[in-house]
Amino acid sequence: MKSWWRAVAAYPATWLAIGLVVVGTWAVLRLLQPPLFMSVILLVVAGVAIVFWPITMSATGTLNRLQFEVPKLPEMEPEELAQLEEELEALDDTRPAHQLKAIQEKRDSLVGVLNNRLEAGEMTYARYLSTAQHVYLAALDNLHEVSVAEQSVSAIDDEYIAQRLDELADQDNEVATTERGSLEDRRALLESQDKKIADLLAQNESAMTALDRTATALADAPIGRQPKDAEAAMAALQEMADRARKYAT
Repeated sequence: MKSWWRAVAAYPATWLAIGLVVVGTWAVLRLLQPPLFMSVILLVVAGVAIVFWPITMSATGTLNRLQFEVPKLPEMEPEELAQLEEELEALDDTRPAHQLKAIQEKRDSLVGVLNNRLEAGEMTYARYLSTAQHVYLAALDNLHEVSVAEQSVSAIDDEYIAQRLDELADQDNEVATTERGSLEDRRALLESQDKKIADLLAQNESAMTALDRTATALADAPIGRQPKDAEAAMAALQEMADRARKYAT
């Protein structure tokens, strides 16, 4: 839940109303040039109008709606998600495509538990939802990097490299030495990308475990009581989200 003053300050109509009061007051003072006591009364009325603006918002229900509305979260565009899914499905390695489906299911599962355990307008709800979404998007970014890494070395044939290195093992001349160097360089590129892919997939496995742990702990928390286990799981999820933001920058 937002504090009332944050909700008022973030509402565009607030600044429009203040602007109209200020401009209207200035116009009257400038054009009509009323006597001093009338000017003071006008300024007092303008101040009262501004002070009563939050009360007006509260009376109309606008303030309550703004305080308890669920924040809009960043989301991957459907076209980008569909393209990522297509790229991962085309890979020989089935793990990235499996992770894409799994991470979506786990994020949705946590959201479902949140909807059953907390009110959408609660601050805790927004914090859990925002953190889970950041972890989810970080996992999607990882999968995109996996796809790019896989494509970058897709033309490197490790079996051919191994075969040629065996054939060149007994040859001791400049041509053979040069070819061995080129083959070993290609193998090093392949190994480097393989390690990067393994690290990214391992990060995603940790993210999915954190989402599962948070959803389970939240589901087990008694309604109306402080979810201590859920908070502990949430702290780990928050740390993962912060780490993902740091890597992104």
